[in-house]
Amino acid sequence: MAQVDENGVPQRGTLLRRAHELLEQVGQPVVEEQLIEYLFGVTGGGNSNGFWTILLRQTLRGSPLFEALSVGDEDEMGGQERLWGLTAWKRTQLALEEVEFVVVDTETTGLRPGPDRVIEVAGVRMRNGEILDTFQSLVHPERRIPPFIVRFTGISPEMLADAPKARDIMPDFLRFIEGATLVGHNLSFDVNFLTHEAQLLGLPFPVEGLDTILLSRRLLPGLKRFKLDMVAQYLQIQTHNRHRALGDAQVTADVFARLLERAKIQEIHTLGHLRLRQQLPVAWSGDITQVDAKMAARGRADEKLSGVATRPNGSLLLNPAWRRNFPEKPGVYLMRDEHGQVIYVGKAKCLKDRLGSYYSQPLGYTRKMDGLLQNVREIETRVLGSELEALLVESRLIKELQPMYNVQLRNYELYPFIKIDVQHAFPRVYATREIAADGARYFGPFRSRRVVDATIELMQKIFPVRTCTRSLPPAAKASDPCLRHHLGRCPAPCRGGVDEDEYRKIIEQVCAFLGGEREDLFDRLRRQMFEAAQQLNFERAAWLRDALRSADEVLIGQQLITGAVEANNLFIVYPSSELDHNELFLVRHGRLIAQQRVAHNEPETKLALRALLVQARDLGRPPDIVGQAEVDQINIISRWIHHHSEDRAFFPFSSALASEEEQEALFAQIWQHIGAEPLLPLEE
Repeated sequence: MAQVDENGVPQRGTLLRRAHELLEQVGQPVVEEQLIEYLFGVTGGGNSNGFWTILLRQTLRGSPLFEALSVGDEDEMGGQERLWGLTAWKRTQLALEEVEFVVVDTETTGLRPGPDRVIEVAGVRMRNGEILDTFQSLVHPERRIPPFIVRFTGISPEMLADAPKARDIMPDFLRFIEGATLVGHNLSFDVNFLTHEAQLLGLPFPVEGLDTILLSRRLLPGLKRFKLDMVAQYLQIQTHNRHRALGDAQVTADVFARLLERAKIQEIHTLGHLRLRQQLPVAWSGDITQVDAKMAARGRADEKLSGVATRPNGSLLLNPAWRRNFPEKPGVYLMRDEHGQVIYVGKAKCLKDRLGSYYSQPLGYTRKMDGLLQNVREIETRVLGSELEALLVESRLIKELQPMYNVQLRNYELYPFIKIDVQHAFPRVYATREIAADGARYFGPFRSRRVVDATIELMQKIFPVRTCTRSLPPAAKASDPCLRHHLGRCPAPCRGGVDEDEYRKIIEQVCAFLGGEREDLFDRLRRQMFEAAQQLNFERAAWLRDALRSADEVLIGQQLITGAVEANNLFIVYPSSELDHNELFLVRHGRLIAQQRVAHNEPETKLALRALLVQARDLGRPPDIVGQAEVDQINIISRWIHHHSEDRAFFPFSSALASEEEQEALFAQIWQHIGAEPLLPLEE
């Protein structure tokens, strides 16, 4: 919607833009009546409406983009009926040798005029292939320069500290380009920024010109990509001082001079015809003198390509030669800094795709990603047999190397647990970060201490367990019970006479709940919640609702850990990254015990499975507790199994550990699946 002033009239900038749009679309001078109708929505303009005519003339006269052509008799206002055209059309019949061009380039703090500002501007004025003059100035942006821009351009905050501001240099630059046709490589990017800077000062700026990207697409048919470096290389032009405004403007000027030579070979000799060729389709061929402006306007399908600036991305910071060597297989990668220190470890199902994504990663969104890409000097890849193996190796390497840009897995030692000291006569339920072989039961890890505290509070509300740390009879003197006893939430062993067996049953229920085995408890809580709501006891219903949510969160985590420790004894069989091979994983008590790569044939597969099963049998009963060093491995395996729970690549075993018949049945089941229909890698 056009911006309007307090009288409802569109603002001058909007009017000029729309007038330019109409004239460029029509391609020839337009009568005032047509302009008035297009700009103001008023029919019967011209002589019949003096107000709109005066407003139109005042608007267009104040801009160097437009010129009036008088025709016919004088009108009521003492003037003649007028046509309006673009001043640029005057030069369309000039021979290319007679036209003065200014090749412009800018460096900026980003891609968005307004939030981002110009930090350097340059121009090269030329005619007939010769340089007439140059202009160059740093510009103080009056805001912070992103680190990746400093690295990309070499322009530091120190260099800009004493630089003039845009208001100081824009008038001089406008005088420098006056009367010339603008040229640029992705010209609209530079024009958008310079127009914004000029508008802040209330100054007009030319909005059209010639783009060497569009011209290269039409005049260099052998070229496939049109970055400035590639065009210059194709034309055998030496580049220098790249990513600085004057250096890029000089290279673009050399490119433009060569393009003009190519244009003349195609019988393009005037500025008007060169503009028409820029607007025509890439594959067009024919006599340029027989093309009208309307036909050209229909052919500007790719003009938008030069106006869409791509956000600076990781390709500015990463070595492009590395991409040629990234393998198309699963594995892990290690990013190192200039000192050879590993600063990030990652995993990938396809290393080539994952690492390639860093090259297109937009800069300027997060400091962490910008910092990582700025510091990478080497990327090491390690091909592994499968995605699951990559996940586990990544976890191990992060713990060993402690990379500065890995956080989540590096802090595994900080994960909180819930401890129940079952060796005590009247156990408590409390939080801990220390796990010891003390006979207690540990549940976790949890994502945060907040979740642990909420879970313990839920246990203390649902189950009548003690919370105090005082000594109990008979070792100590009996004491008066606390408020929890009177609320029915604790049997008060502190006063003595409490049945240990009955209390033990309560603790078993707590352990079963934390282990994810008490679905009936959820049913009971849901019934109580509905009953409270029907009785209009909304406060209790809300509490029970929150209790259910907390319980759900507890069980999600605990089914992965406790369930993995006490169950999840299985084989996982997946296609290997090596052709015609499978990866066999032996998971016992939730932990990866062994991994083996075997050829895809029945004898070798059964032999490997038998050896792994013997290894599993020798492990004995599962450990009573989960050590912190195993936390992430169990988490990774359990979550991976849960994510792929619908796959038929999992083969649980229990009785097969002791029975020969069960073993043979298991082997037959596995081979029947993977032998008859080879597994395909999963798509994430």
